[in-house]
Amino acid sequence: MSSDRWFTPRVLGELIIVVVGVLIALAVDSWNEGRREKDQEAKYLSGILLDLRSDSAALDYRMETAARGLEVADRLIELRRDPQSTAAPDSLAVWFFRVAFIDNFQILDHTYREILGAGGLGLIRDEELRRQVADYYRSMESAEFFTEYYKGEEADFWDILAARLQADDFEAISRSELGPGRLSAPRLLTRLRSDDEISNAILMNRHWSQLRSEITERRIRSNRDLSAALNNELSRR
Repeated sequence: MSSDRWFTPRVLGELIIVVVGVLIALAVDSWNEGRREKDQEAKYLSGILLDLRSDSAALDYRMETAARGLEVADRLIELRRDPQSTAAPDSLAVWFFRVAFIDNFQILDHTYREILGAGGLGLIRDEELRRQVADYYRSMESAEFFTEYYKGEEADFWDILAARLQADDFEAISRSELGPGRLSAPRLLTRLRSDDEISNAILMNRHWSQLRSEITERRIRSNRDLSAALNNELSRR
C-alpha cells in the first residue's frame, strides 16, 4: 500500500483536529497555571500588607518611646544645670527608668521569608514593586544592628547607676508621705548634679534616643510607601 494513501483528506483532518486539541489543552493549562501564579502572588502581596500593618503599629510605639527618652533626658539635664529646678520623687523614678528604655522591635517578615522559600522575589512580577519589597526588608534588617548596639549601651547605663548610686538613694523619705519604694529626691538630685558619670550616661542615652527616632522615622516612611504600592497593586486585580 502506498504511503500516500495514508494522507487522505480524512486522515489529515483528524490529524489537524488532534494537533489543535493538543494546542488548546496546552493553552488552557498555561492559562490555568498563569491564573494560579497570579492568585498566589496576590496572596503573598496581601500577606506582606498584613505584616506591614503590624510593623507600622510597632514602629509607631518605637517612635513614642524614642520621643519619651528624649523628653526625660532633657528634664534630667535641666535638673542638673539649674540648681533651682526640682522634681517630685515619683517623676524622678520615671525619668531615670525611661531615659534608657528600649522596646526590642522585631520586624514581622513571615510572608517575606515564605516567598523566598517558595522561589524568591521573582514571584512578584512587577519589577518596581519587587524592588520596593526587597529594599524595605533589607533596610529593616540593616537597622537592627543599631538596636543590638543600643542594648549594650543600655546595659552600660544601668551598670553606671548601680555603681554610682547608693542603696539609700532609692529608699523612701517617709513611708507615710511617699509610700514604699519611692526615690529620695534630695539625695538623688545631689548625685545627679555632682556625679559626671551619671550625667554623661544620660547625655549618651539622649544621643541614642535621637538616633533611634531618626532611624524609626525613615522606616515608618518606607513602611507607608510600600503599603501604598501594595494597596494600589491589589486594587487593580
